[in-house]
Amino acid sequence: MSLKQTTMIVCGLLIITQFSCTKNANSSNPTIGTIKFSIRSISNGSLKKVSGAINTVTSVTSAQIVIEEIEFESSLGDSLNFQLEQPFVQDLMVGSDFHEIQNIQIPFGTYKESEIEIGKLDSGDGDVYNQNPELQDKSRLIKGYLNGNPNETFVFSSDLEEEQEREFSKPLILGENSPSTNIVMTINMDIWFSDSNGNPMDPRLASNRSIIAENIKNSIDIFEDEDVQYKQEFV
Repeated sequence: MSLKQTTMIVCGLLIITQFSCTKNANSSNPTIGTIKFSIRSISNGSLKKVSGAINTVTSVTSAQIVIEEIEFESSLGDSLNFQLEQPFVQDLMVGSDFHEIQNIQIPFGTYKESEIEIGKLDSGDGDVYNQNPELQDKSRLIKGYLNGNPNETFVFSSDLEEEQEREFSKPLILGENSPSTNIVMTINMDIWFSDSNGNPMDPRLASNRSIIAENIKNSIDIFEDEDVQYKQEFV
């Protein structure tokens, strides 16, 4: 076979390969959907002060939480689970109470539950670790003040790592007829600094640390938002 013939065959194969890739990329039958993931913080803006109580948190000025991992579990088996390992830090007090995080590309399928891991930043998290020196080796960092006095400040931090698993009320289905949806993680900040009876807890006291950390864990919920108007505002 001559060099010219060989060259023509190779070029032909390249053209076929290129055409095939282009066809797949432009296919009218996509197999990847989009989950729009957001966080909504719930708070009345200024924490309620209990009448006659002292050392009551009345304002949170910064509330940073480390989201270490997001996973969606398939209804058909573990081998089809989808997992996104991309740590990020969210300050719930920056901007509005609604925080659009990112659009997650996820294969079409049926997913029964979500799992979100809150973990501490470590050196393996690269740029996120280096850009957040106050959060290094921590999973949450909360700042604010007590008793309505901006000079009476506190800093609460924790290295507690936890997984938040929530089963969807009905399976999350992504397909040609429903290629995108919204997943919202809500965090109720109003319950962070109160005990089970609603009494205020001073975050500066070591004896209150474990209860406050547990309150933060229990303040988190995850759900699929199917409200059409909300979707239009989100896009």
